[in-house]
Amino acid sequence: MIIDCRCRLTLAGEADYFYDRVRHAGQLARVPALGTQTIEAFFAELDAAGVTTAVSVSGCNPGAKLGRFELPARTSSNDAMAEVQAAYPGRFIGVAGIDVSNQKHDAMSELRRCVEELGLFAVFIEPGRAPGCNLDDPLLYPLYAYCEAKGVTLIPQTSGLLGGKLLDYANPRYIEKVASDFPGLNIICGHGCYPYVREAIVMACRYDNVWLAPDSYLYHLGHADWLQAVNFNALGFASRFVFSSAYPLNALAEQVTRFRELAWAPEQLPKLFCRNALSALRLADRPAFRDSPQGAQMLGLGARATP
Repeated sequence: MIIDCRCRLTLAGEADYFYDRVRHAGQLARVPALGTQTIEAFFAELDAAGVTTAVSVSGCNPGAKLGRFELPARTSSNDAMAEVQAAYPGRFIGVAGIDVSNQKHDAMSELRRCVEELGLFAVFIEPGRAPGCNLDDPLLYPLYAYCEAKGVTLIPQTSGLLGGKLLDYANPRYIEKVASDFPGLNIICGHGCYPYVREAIVMACRYDNVWLAPDSYLYHLGHADWLQAVNFNALGFASRFVFSSAYPLNALAEQVTRFRELAWAPEQLPKLFCRNALSALRLADRPAFRDSPQGAQMLGLGARATP
């Protein structure tokens, strides 16, 4: 069973940011669900790839110019995330996109609405794009304190390539400060603090509340370091890594196959594909997920439970 920690919804309106990028790259044929933009097509791609549960880290922010890159706004609806999650509780986890620059909405008000009214329990932020601060900036601390108190998992954008104005935005020292100041806050580092691969690995080993999700960056510089760190498992690092495909920017089935065929120690694959995400997202504490057929299997509650 597979939980994909970066597998975005492809419905019309929710995937405009990704549709435009995939079309520009001439790759739409490789991602059929982006063409039809129906819920049936989305889950058909999950089924074909063997992905049990999609974690839709789609986002909401006004865009940014980072070096030579002009990044458009993300406009995914948190209401849509909640609706799909409610309809498919074992198959879909909607992640609240919060604009911490307060341009799209008031960040704290929208966060409270997403958690207390919509039932979302994970949040995605991109503070390096807007307002242009690092992840340990004090202006973000009220959001972190709320997420810690409510058991909401934080999924920050941590890419050095496209995360912030300067490459240093991705330095894991910023995540480390947050993890230390909020020990009850679970953090999944989207893009794995690339290119600070070794630093991120060592940092994650020091904390029980940090996981790394390098997705496409797994295959960039530092590729061998990820494999060695998981397989050698010094200080339990194999429990600090989660699978993520970056779909629909990548073809889903190809990403799952590519990941599975890497030289992982076989005993670590169940952790990477499923068990670590169960912990990072606190899925045993989410009644709708726990009571779904898929959730029951993953959590070992059903008669046909599998690792």
